[in-house]
Amino acid sequence: MRILLARRTYLALLILLNLAVLTAAPIAAQNDGEAASADDRGLPLAVRGYLVEHYFAGTDPMDFSIDQSVEALELPEAILDHIRALEWERGQLEYFANNKLYLLVTCPDGTQRAIHFRDGSMRKDRELDVSRVNVLKRLYSAESFIAPPSEELQRWMEKQSVDANGVFVAALACAINRNELNLGGETVRRAYANLTAEKTNTDTIIRALGALAESDYAEECCWAAIWLLSRMDKMKFWREQREYSICDLEFISAQTFYENVFYAIKARNELPWGRDASDSDFLQQVLPPRGTGEPLQRWRRHFWDALTPEIEGLTRDEVTKAIELANNTYADYFQYEGDTTWEDFGMLTSLAVHEGRCEDMSNVLNSILRTLAIPACQAYTPWWGHCDGNHAWTWIRGIGEIPGDGQNGVKVYIKTWDGREDVTSEYTAVTTIELDTDSTAEEPAEMLVWNHDEWREVAKAPVEDGKVTFENVGCALSFALCIRVPDETERIADVRTDGSYRWLNIELEEPDDDRAFEVEYGKSCPLGEFQPDAEYALERYTLEGWKDSAAERTSTGGVSFTGHPDRLYRFVGDGFSNRPFTVELDPATGEVVTLKR
Repeated sequence: MRILLARRTYLALLILLNLAVLTAAPIAAQNDGEAASADDRGLPLAVRGYLVEHYFAGTDPMDFSIDQSVEALELPEAILDHIRALEWERGQLEYFANNKLYLLVTCPDGTQRAIHFRDGSMRKDRELDVSRVNVLKRLYSAESFIAPPSEELQRWMEKQSVDANGVFVAALACAINRNELNLGGETVRRAYANLTAEKTNTDTIIRALGALAESDYAEECCWAAIWLLSRMDKMKFWREQREYSICDLEFISAQTFYENVFYAIKARNELPWGRDASDSDFLQQVLPPRGTGEPLQRWRRHFWDALTPEIEGLTRDEVTKAIELANNTYADYFQYEGDTTWEDFGMLTSLAVHEGRCEDMSNVLNSILRTLAIPACQAYTPWWGHCDGNHAWTWIRGIGEIPGDGQNGVKVYIKTWDGREDVTSEYTAVTTIELDTDSTAEEPAEMLVWNHDEWREVAKAPVEDGKVTFENVGCALSFALCIRVPDETERIADVRTDGSYRWLNIELEEPDDDRAFEVEYGKSCPLGEFQPDAEYALERYTLEGWKDSAAERTSTGGVSFTGHPDRLYRFVGDGFSNRPFTVELDPATGEVVTLKR
């Protein structure tokens, strides 16, 4: 007999039994009309409780109407096997995917929702329209992924042997058959050098190249393939222990190489906005098979087949609708989680783990956008100058507003396969920092910010004719920047929001002048809150690093000290921010002004 529980009674029982354990079992069909246990049906009681509380009010949590309204979106074995082929990603699946449950839920009111649970707790809940439901179902289907390779590629894969030099020359001739497809001698040289390098899987790549020369859009396919080949020595699955990194030239399969190039060119030719991107933006921000340093996977055709049926009939002026679809697809299944590994997740792995760091998020969204011929780049700041950490985000350059992510950066760059491009001036107010130097070193000078308790490099500039010039330095906030010129003592620039800057005093001895003044902070101050029983040390930055500076605790629970406007200070103590700061007197009021750096 089925027992109906009141919500409060049910939740109390749920807590008592501690049954909020997520299982990986599939959701089973009803068995002879009798209620099975939660584990038998694969829907944890904590998940049932969430669905009843939010969408199935008054329904017995074990009622089969809930099971019949729920579809678990899981990656098919064919895609999982592809992911597991790399031992590291097999471990990522075991560690980050086995506690996840991703459901497509049809609610009693007819709406459909994508709901992501981790360890039985809801992590994301999004209402979908029909188009987004279709995309998700295709993403979690094997149909496209297991489809046979193109006939052209299949023929080349079945050849007993291939002439690498002959195929490369033929592909080059095909590309340059069209005058507008410019490769340049250096690109061709680099491509051939990579193709014939000792560790390159030449046979695999050359078979894909031969197939591309016989495919639709052959001239453009060969042009794109040779450019891609010329940069593939820079494309790697980067491991935290660098010696274990895997270069794409060694690892890429013929099908991955072929499909990545072919479907990028197909998108450029068949989507109405495909040719709006310049050749450079297409090559750098649409064509590559990877975002940054994630594992290389065969995602391009799978994403193409999942997305493009939903944008049929759009015109060139409706590119924003394609962008909206891409943004929603990404947000429907992926979100931020900082507690992962240093290594990035592969694009197919993202469909199983559902969460990653900001760089993972940008990689996933960029790949979805690039599938639709939209040149999405990864913008980033290597290190913040006002707090710890760094950040990366997606930017479609030239379409829509500039993201606000980098507005407080000292330096903002975009990643390209020819190095980083400085775009700070497009994101925030900037200034120029210049200094004279006697250094004759060939090594560049460095500009650094205080981050994670040390100075970290955000920019370099050449030493030329007795000068060093750092251009496009962000100044939306007041920053303390360390400038290191080879063979010289470092300097600290005090940069202000009006673009002005001055050099702080970092001598060991206190300045012998009359500019010192008393600073007294209460228990709560602009830097944080002092705890009554905690000990704090005031330090000033010097030529020898941070040195103790005299300070006293006050009766109010704060701290007092003699400050100087040309010094960089910080407090060190439990539960208190150790961000550097400066102090000065407001010329109008005579009050102490504290600038946190």
